[in-house]
Amino acid sequence: MTLKKRLILDVQVHSTQAVEVLKFVGSALKSRHKFFIVTPNPEIIVEAQRNKLLLSALNSADVAVADGVGLKLAGNLKIIKGRQLMLDLFELANKQKLKIFLLGSDKKTIDKSLYLLSKYYQDVIARGIPGPKLNKQAQTISQDNKRLEQEALKAINLFRPDFLFVAFGAPKQELWVKKHFSELKVGGTMVVGGALDYFAGTAKVPPQFLAQIGLEWFWRLILQPKRIKRIFRAVVVFPFLLLVKR
Repeated sequence: MTLKKRLILDVQVHSTQAVEVLKFVGSALKSRHKFFIVTPNPEIIVEAQRNKLLLSALNSADVAVADGVGLKLAGNLKIIKGRQLMLDLFELANKQKLKIFLLGSDKKTIDKSLYLLSKYYQDVIARGIPGPKLNKQAQTISQDNKRLEQEALKAINLFRPDFLFVAFGAPKQELWVKKHFSELKVGGTMVVGGALDYFAGTAKVPPQFLAQIGLEWFWRLILQPKRIKRIFRAVVVFPFLLLVKR
């Protein structure tokens, strides 16, 4: 199954609907084609302009869903929220009684997410661990974290999940998956950023009306003022680069 794609500032992005992605995933699982799903948004695309390893990781993905209203404006793309796609895959796993592994975030978020999976997706078999701490190059920050990384890889491969959800945050999660993709014994992998925090309730989901008018970034700025540089890249730098490109 082929998904329609566009290049936005050299980043491959698929213009598709969630139902088409789910069909692709179902087909990939059936044929045992290991897949990689990324969720590029304007901030990540701006980062990829200077981080060629990230650009390579994004463009190596089988599915790159447009996550952010800025991409809709940039290329008239169909938008799929990464956190909603994650929930759709949870539901697919529940229907087919599949296995899920959660990696990243923190222990509180992982534990709460596993609890909620057992409560609302009772036919899913789920495991999860926070895993290692990584730097921006997706390298472990100490020998102890190197050990945690090896333990995480071993746990994943022993469990052999149908879905691996990685929540190290961009660009670490994309780089980490690209680095270890060939050795992962999984059906497929999706990077989910802060989606697990929203699912677990350890972060507040933006109000729907802000999402509808493209102002989720304003909500994040209110709750996390330290994100101002990242938001500046998405709201100011991204459209400027598009204008220059044109």
